[in-house]
Amino acid sequence: MKKHDITVTVTVPKNTALTLPEDQAVLLFQSVRELLINAAKHAGTKQAEVWLECHDAHLRLEVSDRGAGFDPAKSAAAELPSGGLSSKFGLFSIQERMRALGGSFDVRSAPGEGTTVALALPLQCPADDKLGRAASSNTASTVRSPHAPLHKNALIRVLLVDDHPMMRQGLRSIVTAYDHLEIVGEAGDGVEAVELAQRLGPDVVVMDIDMPRIEGIAATREIKVNQSTTVVIGLSVNQSDDTEQKMKAAGAFTYLTKESAVDALCHAIEQAVSYTQHTAPRPDS
Repeated sequence: MKKHDITVTVTVPKNTALTLPEDQAVLLFQSVRELLINAAKHAGTKQAEVWLECHDAHLRLEVSDRGAGFDPAKSAAAELPSGGLSSKFGLFSIQERMRALGGSFDVRSAPGEGTTVALALPLQCPADDKLGRAASSNTASTVRSPHAPLHKNALIRVLLVDDHPMMRQGLRSIVTAYDHLEIVGEAGDGVEAVELAQRLGPDVVVMDIDMPRIEGIAATREIKVNQSTTVVIGLSVNQSDDTEQKMKAAGAFTYLTKESAVDALCHAIEQAVSYTQHTAPRPDS
């Protein structure tokens, strides 16, 4: 956090030895990082604290600062003041992913009194989840070269396209939480998206709708003309039936709002790739 000009004090009880599943460890690391960056940018303080405890088969992490604070009741999805969409997306992502793993996300704040965010996760994972991780650990993923056909257990190669760097960071945190998804590149406008899609040959392009130079619908149409098997998933801040229809007419497999992407993006990627695999013509046909 030094590059963000904030000093962090970390308190961990003595003799605490934790072995967490990788998905939980990655989520906690990325969540604490996101919360500290938000504190550095919006709390008006140069100090923060991270505190950890284990109690009753639960791990609890708190990230706190004594900065400006805010009124959570007036901020949808616990959006920090002046944080804009990037802060809302980041905190909403943490909240939803904590819940998906059986945990909780709690914000305590008031104007002038700082902010404390508590993250809690059960230390015992469901039996079926353990079995799923054991099975996946015995199956090595196959790294493919660009434009190579996608086989079972291969990594799904993803290109992220959004003109907001913080939004790409939020999308990246979602995608990289899954071992079978690999980010091969990022683009900040439609022209760059078309060029990178042709050069990198991703399986999936996650495409923002509103972008400079070439907007997402036109970029999608051009990518699909050049690479018909590449899947495009459209993203927009707001739900619009008209935009969804235009995006699908351009060749997109599906269309998501950026907030729904927190829960739905991974499933949409898997569903799109599975559909493409089953509908692609066989080599001997």
